[in-house]
Amino acid sequence: MTNKKEINENEKEKEKETINEKEFKKENEKENEKENEKETNENEKDIKKGHYTLDFDPQQKHPLQNKWAMWVDGYSGSRNWGEDMKKILDFETVEDFWGMYNNLVSVSKLKHGTNFHLFKHGIRPEWEDSGNVNGGKWNLRINRQVSKLEDLWLDTVLSLIGERFEPEEEICGAVVSIRNNGDRIAIWTKTASKKEVQLEIGKTWKQGLNMRGIRLSYLTHKNSLSTNKRSVFQATYEL
Repeated sequence: MTNKKEINENEKEKEKETINEKEFKKENEKENEKENEKETNENEKDIKKGHYTLDFDPQQKHPLQNKWAMWVDGYSGSRNWGEDMKKILDFETVEDFWGMYNNLVSVSKLKHGTNFHLFKHGIRPEWEDSGNVNGGKWNLRINRQVSKLEDLWLDTVLSLIGERFEPEEEICGAVVSIRNNGDRIAIWTKTASKKEVQLEIGKTWKQGLNMRGIRLSYLTHKNSLSTNKRSVFQATYEL
């Protein structure tokens, strides 16, 4: 009898505990609902009062370290170099760059003989310009059969305006050239005689392109100017 009584007592205790737990949970739920309702009401008041603002200004533009210009020409070989060179746009913010780039004709759709030139503001894309006269260019010839011209050109452009190359003052600009015998991309630099600097720029570019089988050659502008069209250009540096 005693055991049965104890069992009944235990069952009653457990039942009480279960009831208490349920009541506690209900009270908690009610409290949470009240808190949520309070927060919702406060949020609605804040919204009506205009307390919520963006953490950024959508009208704000993000400046680049340097000002740049995009040029185009359609050199045909029968006219003087630079004769029909035209500036497309100067830009100095990330937003202005993309606004321009997204509205340009894709380089893969350009006519043969056309060049796009991206150069720092104040430097014309000509060998004779004072910013280029003592420099040269890293050249990349692109095999049409495995061409990723658009990607390679965009990667190069972003590396320039993003100041990926060091020292950045050695960078003058870049050119993409559409040709029947194979398209080319070149990075123009300021001082050809600085071998270590030029090699470092070439290595940085090559690594950034991340494409197998790439070979780069560096030609000085003076060598290019003094060599006739039928001669083979002698590379100053190679990677």
